[in-house]
Amino acid sequence: MRSSCIVSPALMTSLAIACSATLAFAETELEDPTSYIDGATQCAETKSARQVARRGLLSSSPEAQSLASTNIDVTYYHLDLDIDLDLELIDGVVRIEGTVVGSSMSELTLDLGSPMTVSAVTLPDGSPLAFVHAGEALEVTLPTSVSPGGIVAVDVAYSGTPVVSGFGVFEFGSHDSGRYAWSLSEPYGAREWWPCKDHPSDKADAVRVTVTVPSQYRVGSQGTLVSETVNSGETTYDWLSDYPVSSYLISVAIGEYVRYQTTYTRPPALEALYGPLVLSLDDLVYDDSDNEHPSGWSGVPDVIEVFENWFGPYPFADEKYGHAEVTFGGGMEHQTMSSMGGSSVYLVAHELAHQWFGDEISPETWPHLWLNEGFATFGELVYWEERADAYPGVYEEILDRRYSSARNALGTLVLEDTTSVGSMFNYSKVYAKGSVVLNMLRYVVGDEDFRTILRDYAADPELQYDVASTDDFRRVAETVSGMDLSTFFDQWVMTGTGYPSYEMGRAWEAVGDDYNVTVTVRQTQTSSQSNVSVFEMPLVIAVATVAGEERFVVENNEASQSFEVTVSDEPVAVYIDPDAIILRDDTVTSSAPNSAAAPFAIQALSPNPTRSTLSIQFISPLKGDAAIEVLDATGRKVLERRVEGTAGGVNVERLNTSQLSPGVYFLRFVSQEGTATDRFVVVR
Repeated sequence: MRSSCIVSPALMTSLAIACSATLAFAETELEDPTSYIDGATQCAETKSARQVARRGLLSSSPEAQSLASTNIDVTYYHLDLDIDLDLELIDGVVRIEGTVVGSSMSELTLDLGSPMTVSAVTLPDGSPLAFVHAGEALEVTLPTSVSPGGIVAVDVAYSGTPVVSGFGVFEFGSHDSGRYAWSLSEPYGAREWWPCKDHPSDKADAVRVTVTVPSQYRVGSQGTLVSETVNSGETTYDWLSDYPVSSYLISVAIGEYVRYQTTYTRPPALEALYGPLVLSLDDLVYDDSDNEHPSGWSGVPDVIEVFENWFGPYPFADEKYGHAEVTFGGGMEHQTMSSMGGSSVYLVAHELAHQWFGDEISPETWPHLWLNEGFATFGELVYWEERADAYPGVYEEILDRRYSSARNALGTLVLEDTTSVGSMFNYSKVYAKGSVVLNMLRYVVGDEDFRTILRDYAADPELQYDVASTDDFRRVAETVSGMDLSTFFDQWVMTGTGYPSYEMGRAWEAVGDDYNVTVTVRQTQTSSQSNVSVFEMPLVIAVATVAGEERFVVENNEASQSFEVTVSDEPVAVYIDPDAIILRDDTVTSSAPNSAAAPFAIQALSPNPTRSTLSIQFISPLKGDAAIEVLDATGRKVLERRVEGTAGGVNVERLNTSQLSPGVYFLRFVSQEGTATDRFVVVR
């Protein structure tokens, strides 16, 4: 075991920066949107794939997932590691410093996996300390009891090969570009390869990662590369971060990398809000035959611009943002340097959004994981919305996918069980439903307040660079909106499960020059999933008239309610929640206007939104001709054709929408049995 040279935080700022030769790159165009891959899906698959067997350690209590002392506030980690990629061995010394809190400490307990061997634990001056490493706990006896407010600092010398279980937490391997190693510690994996307090609630104020490897390799980590020292065929990379960081976000990535460096320069409009910024962008790509910078990665400046406009200034502006290529699919949001097994801008947007939501503000405990994944998944939507011209139709498509998947979410959004990694990172729940709930909150509070909520949450002085719970986010949302959101958060996040189904009856009559429209809404619940009797939500009623569409917002807080609205032109159709903002059954059951039952019905329009061909399923009680009419949002007829229905059967017609411009349309069937209308969207 070599000796560890550990520099105190006070001395780190005096280190000279030694930069290696790098390859500059020019920003490339954004990738073809037809290559669409959902970044959230890749992220979920990456994390849920690692079904790490925790050897019976975990329980339903989130605190029990760490055995480390709770009466220490960790302030500093220094990982000083020799890594042998051929022998697949870690040999290192880790410094842990912290302040005693709550009660006096005579024994410090750290989390460390049993496959790792501890050879010594010492004070910073080298004085040996007694220790016991049993199972997942490293128990260190301090020379004297330390009172609250006192400082504890120990150096742990250890070595070993982390056990790869399922997906792995520290993996060695080979590919065409040579040997590699990478870490992925979320949620419980940091302890598998280094001694620490492995719980997201305790962020170290500063972290230094020093890694020595054979000189053909490069090492990526969080923070700033303060030195790169070559000595006898080995190179030591010294990374330093002065921002608070949770243990699961500390990482290393090692490979025969080509390094690409450029910058993001804050544009004038954002500079006026936040001041000037030239942010270092630092990417490590495997040195293979292509030697090309991934096109999606080079789109980072554009994504940062969008996110700074929505979320506030990039949170680690004094350091960098970058990516390190790894061999797992998908990505992991390691602080300031995401580990990436994919190259698409879709994945880039997801992991970059995590720098605000997950890294700057981390979950207080793992049940609040949706504050990471739901927010990053929503961040993707923000990017597609703002860049709709470059990615036509992607926003609508991805939003529709999220809603479809969120209907499969079981249990509450705040996790009830954090013992299964696969269950924790279930795409339908924390990713899809998490982003859908945020989309609904946007609808409830309004666009302007919602954007302010996201920015104020990221900048909240009690939460910034710290940890948060769902109640913390709710506090910010209520402060900004001035609304009592307790029912919303209770029903959709904290205790509520499932989603509603809606049935609608509607009728109208002429009253002078106007038309009175009566809309009856009956809400039922998905029997197998929901524990909420009535989801209380503002409900949009849209009345399509011969002159266009008129919208009204009502408060739906009863299982059965009737609402009356007045329009100035003859109604054509009535819809509730026409933009499908509420997480609900895809179809709203309805009766025909002025009739107790619909003799002629449209069963389904798919795909909706559509890019080209719209498939129409309808039922016709009588055989005969009918007309398909397509009306635009103003009520103007833009397409018409004749069809013939089969009596008593389900009919399918296909409508070519390629000649229609992107937008909202109404499909109206007119036959001798009656009229049926439904809504569809065309995207390109």
